[in-house]
Amino acid sequence: MITISFPIRFDRDTLSDFFEELDSNIDTAEVCLDCSTLRYSFPTAMLVAGSKIRTWVKTRHKNKLKTKKSGVHSSHSVHSYLSHLGFFNYILMGEGNAVGQASGSLAYLPITRIEKPDFNSSTQSVQEWYDQIMSVVRGLARVVSGTAADTEENRLYNYALREIIRNVFEHSEATECYVCGQRWWNGKVEIAVIDEGVGICESLKKSYHLDSDIDALNMAIKPGVSSTSNIELSKNIYDNSGFGLYVLSQLASSFGWYVLGSGTSRIVGYSQDKLEENLKFSGTYFGMQLFNSPTQFSSLLKDIIAAGEEEAEASGISKKASGMSKLL
Repeated sequence: MITISFPIRFDRDTLSDFFEELDSNIDTAEVCLDCSTLRYSFPTAMLVAGSKIRTWVKTRHKNKLKTKKSGVHSSHSVHSYLSHLGFFNYILMGEGNAVGQASGSLAYLPITRIEKPDFNSSTQSVQEWYDQIMSVVRGLARVVSGTAADTEENRLYNYALREIIRNVFEHSEATECYVCGQRWWNGKVEIAVIDEGVGICESLKKSYHLDSDIDALNMAIKPGVSSTSNIELSKNIYDNSGFGLYVLSQLASSFGWYVLGSGTSRIVGYSQDKLEENLKFSGTYFGMQLFNSPTQFSSLLKDIIAAGEEEAEASGISKKASGMSKLL
């Protein structure tokens, strides 16, 4: 039996070797996942690793290959934490709470499954569909902002989660996505959303010619770029304008970092830097960590959108940010 050990940390930059080992043993007859090596876990890496393992386990089950886990100890704080969040249930290997069972607190958002709301464009307004997403998001934002009050920070996380989640359901063809997050004592916050849909490259190919996943990722964070950019107006039922990921990437790189991954690649943005890296993932994920939150998010959002609309126009894109992309 082959043993694959978890990394010491589920961190933004610690998954590559682990993923390569999973991929190289997808058809190995007997594999044991050794969890004992894991000592710490951040939300984005935990959710991305969980989805990768989940897909890997599903494939192995389908092919009738033997897969087991070992080394989970409730006395280890990280294992207790992951069990409580629903991680082991999420990767289809038992132990601890089911996804959605933990209620969360003002410090963490457990792994949460969100279903795509039903929408019939002939009988409903798109605002009704948005309202359904926003009603879910309010509870999530309350956790990571630390308050239910209408503060600038609460507005920020309402906006961020709403834009990522609606982006999933408008473009990925997925019928569900998963969210998690954490807030630390010093105000640092990390949130992540993943889906197991068609991926960014496949989605953007509806409107653009793209040669690779990395080209698609770089395209996706530009203002005014969307899978609906070059299709008939009548088919853009969600009134998507292609500003959501642009705004969030600008925001996160100014106040922390973001990571956007899909297919074979990912980009990591922070300050003025942007790294392009290889990492195989079936679907799409977006995570961001803010070291501190902007004190005036409302005015900052207007500035980012205004700059994006100018950049889009300079690139020959006449599209303006939609009302929803501007809405707090």
